[in-house]
Amino acid sequence: MQPNEVIEVLNRPISQELLARDVTRLSYLAKDGTPRDVPIAFTWNGSHIVMCTTNNAPELPWPPSRTGS
Repeated sequence: MQPNEVIEVLNRPISQELLARDVTRLSYLAKDGTPRDVPIAFTWNGSHIVMCTTNNAPELPWPPSRTGS
């Protein structure tokens, strides 16, 4: 996406509604194939959506990897 397209999407009413929330749901399939749905905190820092959870959350790999921006 081009920057102007990202801005257009973020300015939509539904995007604004979602960004005003502080908790969302992360859904994934566990190793045994069963679906999981966990609450996860997030925030918008002006350029990235930052998702936060506990260090020992089952949806995270262990040991955790670090990603930088």
